Formats: sequence, C-alpha cells, structure tokens
Amino acid sequence: MTSSRSIRGLAWALCGMAVIGAAVQLVSWATHLSARPSLFDLVEALGWGMAIPIVFAVLGALIVARQRGNRVGWLMMIVALVSGIPDFILVGRLSAPPETLSLGLWLLLWFDGWSWIPLIFPIFLIPLHFPTGRPPSPRWNWVIWLAVGMWLFFVVFGLFLDTVRPTTGGDWSLPNPIGFIRSDVWNGPILVLWGIGLLTMVSGSVLSLFIRYRRAQYVEREQIKWLLLAGAFFVVVYGLTFFLSSPEESSLDNGVTNLLFVLSILAFPAAITIAIFRYRLYDIDIIVRKTLVYSALTILLALVYFGSVILLQRLVSALTGIEQSPLAVVVSTLAIAALFTPLRRRIQDAVDRRFYRKKYDAQQVLAQFALTARDRPTWTC
Repeated sequence: MTSSRSIRGLAWALCGMAVIGAAVQLVSWATHLSARPSLFDLVEALGWGMAIPIVFAVLGALIVARQRGNRVGWLMMIVALVSGIPDFILVGRLSAPPETLSLGLWLLLWFDGWSWIPLIFPIFLIPLHFPTGRPPSPRWNWVIWLAVGMWLFFVVFGLFLDTVRPTTGGDWSLPNPIGFIRSDVWNGPILVLWGIGLLTMVSGSVLSLFIRYRRAQYVEREQIKWLLLAGAFFVVVYGLTFFLSSPEESSLDNGVTNLLFVLSILAFPAAITIAIFRYRLYDIDIIVRKTLVYSALTILLALVYFGSVILLQRLVSALTGIEQSPLAVVVSTLAIAALFTPLRRRIQDAVDRRFYRKKYDAQQVLAQFALTARDRPTWTC
C-alpha cells in the first residue's frame, strides 16, 4: 500500500513539474513578445509549450495512479516532462553566436540537439504497449531495446560532431572542441542507417498493435481502433512534415504544418481518453468522477466561505463598529459544515447526469424500485 501511494505521489509530482515548466515557458514567451505573434509563434507557445505537456502529464498521471505498472502512463509522462523543459527559451535567445563556447552552453546545445528524441520515441512506443501497458508478448521487447539503442547512439555521436549549433532560434554554429565527425558524414551514411532503424522501430510497434487487435476481444478491439486512427493521422502528418520538406527550409517553419504536427501528437491522448470514457479503459472514469465532484465542491465551498466571511464582517462592523470579529469566521465555518453533505450530493447528481448518464439512470431506476417496494401494501392471511 505504501509503495502504491509513493508511486501515485511521484506521478502527480512529475505532473506538477511538467505543468510548472509549461507555465514558465508561457510566461517567458509572453514577457519577451515584442510584436504581434505569428501562427508559428502561437503554435510553439500554446501547442508545444502548453497543450502537449499539460495534456500528456495529466493523462499520464491518471493512468499511473490507477495502474502503477502501466507503461503507457509513464511513456506519456516522459513526453510531458521533456516538452515542459524550457530549454528553447535559453537557446532561442541566442540569435548570434557567442564569443566563447562555455561548458554550460556546450551542454545546452548538445541537449538541444537530441531533446526531440524523448519527445517522439515514447509516442512511437505507445502502440506497442496499448492498452495493457505491456507488449503483446516478451518477444516484442526487441522494439524497446532498439529504441533505447538508437537513442543512445544519437546522444553519444552528437557529442563528437565537429560543430555545435542550435536547432531553433539561430542559423550559426561553433567548432566543437572534442568533435571529429564531419557534418557531411553525419548527414550522409550515419543518418541513413539511423533512419532505417527508426523505420524498423515504428513498423514493429505498429505491427504489434495489429497483432494485438487480431487476438483481442470486442471491447479491446474498439479501444485499439481509436489508437490506430490517431496513429494513421500522425504517420500522414509526420511524413508530410519531414519527408516532403525541402532541404533548405524545414516544413515546421510553416505555421500550418507546425499546427498539424502538434494536433497529430495530441491525437494520441485524445484516442486514449475516448477509450477511457467510452470503453471504461483502466477504470479511470471513477477517479475522474471523484475529481470533478470534489473539485467543484471545493471551489463552491471556498466561494461560500470567503463570501460569507466578508459579508458578515461588514454586517457586524456596521452594527457594532468592530472591524474584525471572530463571529463571522465561526458562523461561516458552521455554514460550511452544514452545507458540505447536501452540496456534495447535488454536485454528484449533476456530474452523473451530465457525464455518466447510464449510471445515473440505473441509480434512478433502483431508487424508484425501492420506493415502490416500500410503499407496496402487504397482504396477510
């Protein structure tokens, strides 16, 4: 029990970190905004910087809180944490090369060069683990090891490129003091081999989902269909974005294609959310129901409490001339205690009517049957 609580606490702590990182990115972007933002700037700030980390973090935390060993939740949390890291804020401010390459800047540029991998690779691996949180069988673990190997390959070889440069925010480069791999070699045969490995990993992950679909029962098939639809949309957009772009200019520099790419990534949590609410995946609807009820209850009680305190303080002050009276706090606290149970029931009924109609109708039928059975006359011989 303690371990489960610790993991749930860790999941929500990581979710909070991702949300805070997203907020820092938004504030930094807004404070440095000097002109009317373009569509590309809005997508970078609100899409990559806000929507992706928050959506992935909250949904990932909900999955882990319900099933701590489910890798789908942890993969989504990785995406949220990486997209919530505001590294582009520092790199993007360097529109011109600095005079000297310090160790901190070198590490920042090195991280900026491969930080997209933990953002994209977990998305590639979600079909391998959906919906059970494990591959269809242990023999599919090679896809995971291939992804880890390719990640390490890119990270290690990036250390020894002959130049370092930012991926966004400036068209400049500096000599790498420990680099010996020429850029033409890196952009030639090395990236070709890496691309073959990438295609193999994605194909294996998608193929495993089709294998799982063939062996699944009806409900699990319906859950998988939504993820297949999201994956198809992502593949189409990913292909149009990267494979059909010109070498002189990345297609992500266009606001429309950048927006489509963000939407294709958000399609994965959207598909998982539909599977959760429509087909009761992971039974998260129970957690969401309680969250909605108690969040609304907390907000309403807080409004009632502070509103009554202010109102009663003014009333007591007008009648007695006392500026601060403990009577207002005492009366407001008693009012909150009296309102808690009836207000919780009303909010729960409202949430059930709006979001859980089948459950609410079933409860109403049972309640009506209980009243009918109670009021039915009993005949004695």
